[in-house]
Amino acid sequence: MDKTATIATALLLTAISVALALWADVLKIHVEVNTGNVDVEFGTATVTEYVGFPDGNGGWSFVPEGSTSEAKNVGQCAATFTEVENEEGTSLGQQSTAGNNDADLVITISNGYPGYNCTVAFTVVNTGSVPVKLYFYYGGSYVTLPYSFSFGGPNNDAVTCVIKGDNAAQIHPSSMQGPNSATYTVSCRVNQSASEGSQYTTQIYIQARQWNEPLS
Repeated sequence: MDKTATIATALLLTAISVALALWADVLKIHVEVNTGNVDVEFGTATVTEYVGFPDGNGGWSFVPEGSTSEAKNVGQCAATFTEVENEEGTSLGQQSTAGNNDADLVITISNGYPGYNCTVAFTVVNTGSVPVKLYFYYGGSYVTLPYSFSFGGPNNDAVTCVIKGDNAAQIHPSSMQGPNSATYTVSCRVNQSASEGSQYTTQIYIQARQWNEPLS
């Protein structure tokens, strides 16, 4: 081996030795995310019953049941909360992620008659950790409040209901400032077209979306 090759080899070995002797360190950025949850529940519900008397103009004049001798206590109205699994899937054709936490507010009118009116006031409470907005659906379509609809009988006019409350109300978790609940009323009136001894049912759907998610 000539002198030039010897010197080149020595330099190469020296470079390798220096490279192997270099130290290194690494800094890692660790990102940890704990997600919140969207969860709402029905709160309390109160029931008020009215008796309607023809007003002479094709409409009704309502007085609270029992308030006069003629406002007799005949019909009965009950509001109950029922747990339903995968309620979203049955109502709007959506895949539910709520498991068994879904709930129905069931309004039952017994021994109703033309002119009977049942009004249920109820609250929806944010029990999750993310603010939500509440949207109402009827017949698979989004509706704005106040909203009136009829159902039952051959002409779907046996019972008329009106939903009232803040449209697209925003409610906050208890850990944040802002309203934690929203109050709504559903008033249902039995009309002259209702048949005796009949049962009429329908469903109103409330969807809670995180507050920054637009309606699709």
